[in-house]
Amino acid sequence: MKKIILSSLLMTQLSTANVFADTTLKTSDVFVTATRTPIAKKNVIADTTTINEEEIERAGSSSLTDLLQRQPGIEIYNSGGQGKVSNLHIRGSESDHVVVLIDGLRVNQATSGLTAFENIPLSQIEKIEIVRGASSSLYGAGAIGGVIQIFTKKGVSGFKPYAAIGYGRYDTKTAQAGIRAGNDSTNYAINISSLSTDGFSAYKTNNSIFNDKDGYDNLSLSGSINHKFNQDNSISLNFIKSNGNNKYDNRLATSFIDYRNKMDTQATGINFNNKVTNNWQSDLKIGQSIYEYNNYNGTSWTPNISKQNQLYWLNNITLPAGSLLLGYDFNHETINKSLGYDKSERNNSGYIAGYLFNRDNHNVQLNYRVDDNSAYGKFNTGNIGYGYNLNNQWNISSLYGTAFRAPTFMDLYYPGSFWRGTFYPASNPNLKPEESKNIEASLRYQKDVDKFSVTVFQNKIDNFIQLDSRSIPQNTEKAKFEGITFSGSTFIDHFQVYGNVTFQSAKNDVTNQNLTRRSQQYGNLGLNYYSGQWNMGTEINASGSKNDFCDPGEFSCPIKIPGYAFVNLVADYKINNDMKLNLRLNNVLNKDYSLAYDGKPGSSYVGWNGNTYSGYAYQAPGTSFFVNLRYEP
Repeated sequence: MKKIILSSLLMTQLSTANVFADTTLKTSDVFVTATRTPIAKKNVIADTTTINEEEIERAGSSSLTDLLQRQPGIEIYNSGGQGKVSNLHIRGSESDHVVVLIDGLRVNQATSGLTAFENIPLSQIEKIEIVRGASSSLYGAGAIGGVIQIFTKKGVSGFKPYAAIGYGRYDTKTAQAGIRAGNDSTNYAINISSLSTDGFSAYKTNNSIFNDKDGYDNLSLSGSINHKFNQDNSISLNFIKSNGNNKYDNRLATSFIDYRNKMDTQATGINFNNKVTNNWQSDLKIGQSIYEYNNYNGTSWTPNISKQNQLYWLNNITLPAGSLLLGYDFNHETINKSLGYDKSERNNSGYIAGYLFNRDNHNVQLNYRVDDNSAYGKFNTGNIGYGYNLNNQWNISSLYGTAFRAPTFMDLYYPGSFWRGTFYPASNPNLKPEESKNIEASLRYQKDVDKFSVTVFQNKIDNFIQLDSRSIPQNTEKAKFEGITFSGSTFIDHFQVYGNVTFQSAKNDVTNQNLTRRSQQYGNLGLNYYSGQWNMGTEINASGSKNDFCDPGEFSCPIKIPGYAFVNLVADYKINNDMKLNLRLNNVLNKDYSLAYDGKPGSSYVGWNGNTYSGYAYQAPGTSFFVNLRYEP
């Protein structure tokens, strides 16, 4: 049974593309994001996770953040259902401490440094690679907590069309279709998908102002074409465009309730892969990512557009012992001038040198990077890692790395405002980059598809950027994140048991206060049963309590979000070789829980204008079902 399942997982990730490009799909035993060059998973030193196509399909109508929430070391908070603001913490680090890539291109917003996970559709994704821990020595600014790289669906050998339709609670409707095809020299893919849901009130309330349905709809298109001139040289083009329309609640509203926004996420890149000599592989990528956010406040639409023009050139040189990585990154960030920021563009150049050594039972990784930014100058980062294979199943590894987060346009240049004749600044042009030092150690076991790992980590940040009492960002704090993560999976006859749990401390290292929206323990547990044409499973997601944001001028502090545990059921039925039925029943016990608050629920305060405002809990879905029928010859 193990061999059958292992073979099926391997086959879902086979690709005819060049294995050097980090924008192409790899076989399941190869990982790219941890080193920016293909490496066997068994030789990866960093703490990593791969989410394959099968797991993505089983997610049904779930969002990307729902899927990421089930991964080790990741916490999610959401502002009231699909399409609402969603952010994540990796090992407790800030939401803007994660670099997010789509097919190798950064898609973090230039204004805030955050990523619109809520507007990236699962239906366009074929594989996700997650790297936890300091990664700035490879990816530059922002990679304090880790890197998440998303690979869109690519072409395959032959002709393989597919189509799927789905329906679920909250009048949720999905549809997707595409063609993935190719031959020995050229492959291509075109994928289109749509999602619409009436949703539910983002706030948990009976207040008639907010108790409406806050729905969301999305239409997305992605594609790729890859051409091999010969075994050593190829060119590829990838693109994705995702348009979302969302309704949300605003607790400062007094009558108008139809708050809306439009989101447009785009990424387009062209990749040149060339074998210059027998031991020199070159990978050159040129691309652009765009994120546009338009907000409607009842009278007008306010546009927020950020663009990143990107270029990277990676050179992998095979040495008599190990391999050398030499690279250059360039990123030109711009935001629309109508936002009123003091500056609207900046450039960053990154210079990378790395060394990999994998021989016998020893694995070594060294990286060093210099970033030169037009806004804040130069910054140097590095890492050193060592892994040792005790035998064919057991491995130990340790990694030390430094990282940084650059102050964003919002941190540095966000315009202030006048009130009653006094100017109130909202940014700080003198901010320094946050600096982190991360150390971790892992023990891993894998035999066939049975695996287990334990990772201990500590990440200390200096110049931690936090808002002061006037809501102005300052480099006045330190933060420390430390903990331990257990993860594993095993098969017992027809049953698969899997799960992960993280115990962590995420604190302001000066005040010793717990940071908001982080739990001290969280995790997932699952059980799958494989029998003939059926694959049935149970998922349990649980988290301890946590503090939320609190302004003592408005509410009594602290604000505590209770812990929760909810159960999902999932089943796949293979109707025939071409058709599969997927059924999900989420939150089967109808657990009433929240991932985030907006103020203190049940409390109110009088604002400066004399109006009374209340606090609310963001609502999470109750018991809901989703049925999906997929056709793929």
